[in-house]
Amino acid sequence: MWDFIDAPLRMYSSGMIARLGFAVASDTNPDVLLIDEVLTVGDAAFQRKCWDRIRGFQERGTTILLVSHDMGTVKSLCGRAMWLNKGKIMSLGKADEVVSQYWASLAGN
Repeated sequence: MWDFIDAPLRMYSSGMIARLGFAVASDTNPDVLLIDEVLTVGDAAFQRKCWDRIRGFQERGTTILLVSHDMGTVKSLCGRAMWLNKGKIMSLGKADEVVSQYWASLAGN
């Protein structure tokens, strides 16, 4: 079996890069953690491990800034949300309310 840790990054699959990036980024005790929805890649076990780690950060009081198009993730992970459209703040407040406003805008309401 080949030991990938010594291989050039170009030899890694996108899933391996995501795993390595998350491992490096989350092996700290940050005050603020910036997360992109890239964590939705990978198999279910990897996703679960990511979300468990993120929830651990929340429990320790880390501020998390999540960038995502997945409204289910926003509602389940965030207490507050900001909806941006072309750089303009459309809504800011409780995650449930912001997500509802977003969905209503898509429905034309």
